[in-house]
Amino acid sequence: MKTLKQSFAAKLIAVILLCAAALTCAASGAVSLALYESGAYTKGYDAAARRMLSGLGTDMSAAALENWKNDACEGSARPVNFRCVILDADGEELYSDYKGEDTLWDQIIPFPPEYSSWSEQRRLYADGTVENMHEEAGDEELRMTEDEEFMPAPTDDPPVVTPTPRPTEAPKSAAEAAVRTVYLTQDYRTGEIREFDTPEERNAWVKENTRRVHGYILRDIVEGDQVWEELHFFEKAYGLRAVLPAIAAVSLLLGILLFLFLLAAAGWHKGEEGPRESFVDRIPFDLFTLLIAGAEAIVFSGIFGPGWNFDAVGVTAISALLLLAGLIFLLWCMSLAVRVKCGTVWKNNVISGVWRWLVRLVRGGGSLLLRGLKALPLMGRWAAILGGLALVDFLLTAMTDGGSAWPLFFLRLFFLCPAALYLVWQLRKLRLAAHEIARGDLNTTVDTRGMFLELKEHAQDLNAIRDGVSAAVEERLKSERFRTELITNVSHDIKTPLTSIVSYVDLLEKEELGNETAKGYVEVLSRQSARLKKLIEDLVDASKASTGNLTVNWERLELGVLLDQAAGEYAERMEKAGLELVCGKPDHAVAVMGDGRHMWRIFDNLMGNVVKYAQPGTRVYVDLAEKAGKAEITFRNISRERLNTSGEELAERFVRGDASRSTEGSGLGLSIAMSLARLQKGEMQITVDGDLFKVTLSFDEVL
Repeated sequence: MKTLKQSFAAKLIAVILLCAAALTCAASGAVSLALYESGAYTKGYDAAARRMLSGLGTDMSAAALENWKNDACEGSARPVNFRCVILDADGEELYSDYKGEDTLWDQIIPFPPEYSSWSEQRRLYADGTVENMHEEAGDEELRMTEDEEFMPAPTDDPPVVTPTPRPTEAPKSAAEAAVRTVYLTQDYRTGEIREFDTPEERNAWVKENTRRVHGYILRDIVEGDQVWEELHFFEKAYGLRAVLPAIAAVSLLLGILLFLFLLAAAGWHKGEEGPRESFVDRIPFDLFTLLIAGAEAIVFSGIFGPGWNFDAVGVTAISALLLLAGLIFLLWCMSLAVRVKCGTVWKNNVISGVWRWLVRLVRGGGSLLLRGLKALPLMGRWAAILGGLALVDFLLTAMTDGGSAWPLFFLRLFFLCPAALYLVWQLRKLRLAAHEIARGDLNTTVDTRGMFLELKEHAQDLNAIRDGVSAAVEERLKSERFRTELITNVSHDIKTPLTSIVSYVDLLEKEELGNETAKGYVEVLSRQSARLKKLIEDLVDASKASTGNLTVNWERLELGVLLDQAAGEYAERMEKAGLELVCGKPDHAVAVMGDGRHMWRIFDNLMGNVVKYAQPGTRVYVDLAEKAGKAEITFRNISRERLNTSGEELAERFVRGDASRSTEGSGLGLSIAMSLARLQKGEMQITVDGDLFKVTLSFDEVL
């Protein structure tokens, strides 16, 4: 199917077959409908033939009367199978070419004169002058009497009878004038207008000028005129009456399938993977639609304009024009299908372009207006808004009828606007106070003087929130201070006996102990005392870092150098843990301001965590990068244990990555690193994504 859609030959054959199917469907359908209307399917051959002959004879009778009026009855185009006798209203013969031949059909058909009729009123003055009243009243409606139903319908614009000029003297009084109704007719052929006093006179004239044509179609049909052609065609069509509807249905179905194939194949070209617009499809769609509509209008004007005769030439010409109209419509449909596939129906047209331009204009003006309003303080902003509303109100009031709206306008201007500005001024006080409290200034108090109703209650609630937050912060700080002091004091108290324990364990290790069990006990004491000493040191460091009691010796640090040192320091430990360290950094130096000792502690804690908790056999990535004036160091590794906690929870004190707590560590490493990063005006962010553990350090870069 894809190959067929891409084949130009397949599309061309489909168009040719579609044209053939359309012509076949139209022809067979039209013939079937004509046969049905003549009764060929319900009443049989004789009835259908009589109806066909009646219609044909009526048309030829009308043509014969017209030829007689034009003195052309004896011309060379006279039909050989038709005869007629033309009679006047009294039945006297005006013309005849009938010689008593045997006939298939004969009928007398009346033909009244072709005319339009209407009535109008005229005013007659004593001096004989006439005035057409329908001109003054503008009443040019055409009216027909009940006896004139068989006559042609009147035209929409009947010609105006030229009135007799009025005299220049003063008009007569109403008592000197009389009004009467006249009835007019106009001959379509000559344009002559006739005037009657009553409808009966007009009907009598119509009756007098009615002609009757007695038409005859001869029984012995001779080849060579319209009668023979239509009878010959009727006999063939009647013989095919059973298959013509089936042919029309099959042609219609085939045409629909071919049309759908052409829509599906539209835009596809050989060797391309998707539909593509051609130069026709790149014409703006609304402009293209107008061009197609204009072309269709020209074609249909050719179909309905000249008044074709339904002979071989006329039918061929009409069929060709209809086929051309169908091809133009098919071009529009295929172009629409291509645009739908490429999504350019709305984008590629003049209307959407104008619409987008208007939207940009409105948005640009709106954005400019909003920026201007935002640049103003709150009071100025609302003053500008109220001024604009007042201007609109003034214009609307000026456009209303009557002066009753002006008092209400001045009431709104001089009372409501100041009240609204006073309300905005109170809201400004609330907004400024809430902004200061949100920034952490708990000494801010909202002045409630001059406030009323809900605004005053809102201000009191803000003051209460400030007092509650102050109390909570004070309690939190007090608790934090107490906890930190407790940790620091207990740590110092534990550190003194721990030092003695470590010293005596060291002495025991130097003694010659003959008991192997005792040696094992000494090793355990040595290991656990060292771990306890490290825990105490971490507790002291954590408490100092969180309270800011550590001094910071600011200096310029090159993070790339620190990264290389950390990689060299931990290379052996990484290798033993089955980890591959991958470092990335820029070619140039990346420097920050910080304390080298504290920065190294951060790197040491993070690298130690990697060695303890990373999955063996995986890679560890440490990258240094520059982003928007910041120096960022990123540590990434795959965790050996499932991480069921978030990054924020891992940064808490005494929280460890392995829930079993089977590895070494106090759970203070990340907390100490985060506190030291903040102490050096940096940020540390921990991200957990499944088994991926990532730490990002960010510091302000210096040149």
